[in-house]
Amino acid sequence: MKKHSILACVLAGALLLGGCTAQPSTTTPSESQTAGIYTPGTYEATAKGYGGDVTVTMTFDANSITNVEIVGDSETAGVGSNAVEQMPQQILDAQSSEVDGVSGATFTSTAVRTAAANCIAQAKGEDSTADVTAKMAPGTYVGQGTGFRVSEPITVSVTVSEDKIEDIQVDQVNTSEKPAILQSVVDLMLPRMLEYQSVAVDAITGATASSNGVKQAVTDALTQALEAGGSDASAISAFQTVPPKSDETVTLDTDVLVVGMGGSGVAAALSAAENGASVLAIDKAGKYGGTSALTSGPMAINVPSQVASEIEDWPNPVTGQTETKPAGQDLIDAEALYQDWLNYTTVDGVQTAKPEMIRIMIDESGESVDWLSKYGFSFDPAIGFAGNTWAAFTPYTGAKSLTESFYASAMKDFTEDMGGTYMLETEAYDLIYDEDTNQVTGVLARSTADGTEYVINAKAVILATGGFAGSAEMEEKYLTNDYYPLKGAWKQFGMHQNDGKMIQAAIDDGAGTYNISVPPMVHVGGVDGFLSGYEAVPIEGEISSSTGRPAVWSVADIPLNMAISSNTLAVGADGKRFTSETALSMFNPWISGPHFYSIWGDEQIQNLIANGFDEVPYGPSTNYLGYGSSIPAGVPLPETEEILQAAIDAGYVYKADTIAELAEKMGFDSDVLEATVEQYNSYCASGVDEEFGKDAQYLDAVEGGPYYGIVGSSYCYSTCGGLDINTNFQVLKTDGETPIGGLYAVGTDSMGVLFTEAKAYVTYGGAAQGWAFTSGRLAGAVVAEAVAAE
Repeated sequence: MKKHSILACVLAGALLLGGCTAQPSTTTPSESQTAGIYTPGTYEATAKGYGGDVTVTMTFDANSITNVEIVGDSETAGVGSNAVEQMPQQILDAQSSEVDGVSGATFTSTAVRTAAANCIAQAKGEDSTADVTAKMAPGTYVGQGTGFRVSEPITVSVTVSEDKIEDIQVDQVNTSEKPAILQSVVDLMLPRMLEYQSVAVDAITGATASSNGVKQAVTDALTQALEAGGSDASAISAFQTVPPKSDETVTLDTDVLVVGMGGSGVAAALSAAENGASVLAIDKAGKYGGTSALTSGPMAINVPSQVASEIEDWPNPVTGQTETKPAGQDLIDAEALYQDWLNYTTVDGVQTAKPEMIRIMIDESGESVDWLSKYGFSFDPAIGFAGNTWAAFTPYTGAKSLTESFYASAMKDFTEDMGGTYMLETEAYDLIYDEDTNQVTGVLARSTADGTEYVINAKAVILATGGFAGSAEMEEKYLTNDYYPLKGAWKQFGMHQNDGKMIQAAIDDGAGTYNISVPPMVHVGGVDGFLSGYEAVPIEGEISSSTGRPAVWSVADIPLNMAISSNTLAVGADGKRFTSETALSMFNPWISGPHFYSIWGDEQIQNLIANGFDEVPYGPSTNYLGYGSSIPAGVPLPETEEILQAAIDAGYVYKADTIAELAEKMGFDSDVLEATVEQYNSYCASGVDEEFGKDAQYLDAVEGGPYYGIVGSSYCYSTCGGLDINTNFQVLKTDGETPIGGLYAVGTDSMGVLFTEAKAYVTYGGAAQGWAFTSGRLAGAVVAEAVAAE
């Protein structure tokens, strides 16, 4: 929980806005105390932030605000959390709710201002719950808001009468939002906004950024309509009513319950249903596909249909041309791969993975791809390649194959042909477990849309919830620093609803874990925060590989490019280097844990101002993060100091006159950081990096104050370790042998059986996706047979 409290005693005015329930002081004010503008006491109000509720608690004496506390446990770390931490002082200084807020945290800042105005109204004895008169000028208004992509706002058209929202249309063409994610917002959230005449409906789980972008855009349009109708902008509170929640409890019964509908869950549901079981699948998100729908390339060893065709010619998915298989490249040697995998997971002579599970992955993954083709899955033709000691795969599918077309086709077959059912926006939060019989008989779940409670009875439960990367608490609890400094909250480029709640429920009921502290799956290094509202500069003739839209860049991404530049000096939390900085954008940022820190001197800054960056960072970081494209090399950046100051204000860049002072601000040992900089500068002088062998062309000395520290982040797709399972995918108790009756785990909930805590996710590529489909397919068949035998 993020909480900030500051005490002060200053005099100023206050502003009225909104209304909520008061929590007045229990002390009885004297006559002299109540002679001022406030009734002394403590008052509380809540408003919707980016991720959930933001609660402001304010204390008043007769004439001033003396204390402000803000709690926003669901706001994004490093973005909304900055508003939670910084705005108490802003409110105290201004003695008003009308403060600037924090750049890049628009939603959280607005929620804080709204709730603070509520508290002020209560303290002034004004009716904060009274209906607000809101008159609009009828017509259609266009509003914009920031969704997942800061480079391209979400645009909506809102049609209103004098007092009612009549229609909301979202521009789904001219946007960089993921189509399936934005569609879930259109299908689920817009009808609720119209029904409740409110922008304070809950965001759609799994589409939080897009949901909030739409809500922000609708708020923009409504504010225009209100002002055109002669109403004050504060009248927007008339459209901020929080919809009521249901108090109903519903009981459901099924043979097989699949919890989670990403790649592993959908595969498990399909497999169990095609083998005759009655199947119910649920997901807390407003769409199916999970993290699997955001990635491509499931690992598939020797796909039978491809082996049978003895591939010689193949259509290159990049060029579109038919090419001849390069000489010496054969289909995969499964045994060589198996041995190499075992070698990778052997640490100090001890095998730390489960060989039998690796064997299943290698022997069954190819079968899984052919099986998936029945449900509309398409796969680019494969070419295998072999090295001296290992073999791998290169078939990567286009993104569309794993999103709309595949999942829509699969779930149509599941419901129409197999009699399966599924429920979205339904979060399982606990297992129904009988300790005496060691048997799981279902789950407790809740609608994320209206709060309806569900008791779902099942003969078997398959957990396919996507790991626990969405839970900072579990990352702190289960990730260790035994091999790498992994503890702490990791930034996530994936599905934030994957919070491990059901993994924890299983552990609470006696389940064991296996390699739960495997380093999270990190392919992207970035920066800890982002600046929105800056101009997006088109890159002529270039299409973004991540959005399919015209590529753009922005000076707002100067800190991002600085964080992962090959020319920087990067250190971990101990103030020491941990890798060659050429590997920050993709391969090695995770080695330093959730964060790394890039250090720059003023001479480098002045070079950026005059000449720009020397290179375009390698890897996908700048395609996935920020404005969606790297800042072109050789473009002078006169705005550098202005942008860095904005990032300092936002809390993810630090500035100091000396390295020692910078170390103190960033929480490092100053002696260590000074020694690191001195040593690194000596490598720059000699042209030889004696620690990590960085190419001399990237050895750029950190010299001249002021100095800057950029907080970089390792962005993970998911965690890799989880529950202990056997070859039937049954979850095992802590003894590693006894199955918990009726409980199974697939995908990243159980993937630790393939890996080791001493090393990163394997380097073959696509293993997580391959394991998702393979474990789901096999577990579904096992479970269907088990429930049929009961």
